[in-house]
Amino acid sequence: MNPRRIHDLMRRHFPPIEPATRTWTVVQDAQGLDGKAMAVLLTRYVGSGPVLVQVRRKQGVLLPVGEVVEYIRRHVGEGEMRVADRNFTGFVVVAQNGVATGWMRADALPARPDHGAAGPRSTTQTSGPPKGRTGMSSTNQEKP
Repeated sequence: MNPRRIHDLMRRHFPPIEPATRTWTVVQDAQGLDGKAMAVLLTRYVGSGPVLVQVRRKQGVLLPVGEVVEYIRRHVGEGEMRVADRNFTGFVVVAQNGVATGWMRADALPARPDHGAAGPRSTTQTSGPPKGRTGMSSTNQEKP
């Protein structure tokens, strides 16, 4: 799979990152990339199959998950890297400043014993304020 195809797939299927809603982990310090922390994120969110990795528009590869940490190590700091499984159900982002986050699509989370979806709350999509609330205080609301 060439970099152009990977860029096209990422552009079409990689969801918005919403940085303020994510939990970020430091994966790079003065000594370099923390391969163990990076491997934990990859295992948790993208699984064990081949994954798509995009460093920038013209640089992306399809790799076995076991080779992704080394690829990231070579390119960390060059741009915001995006990693996704081939089905685009699990995602990892490595920011240029050496922090990373991961998440799964809400419909891809494993079921818990109580039949609810497991995983971080940041995967849940919301569609606005709760019903019956307008976001205005009672003193600012217009009278009918």
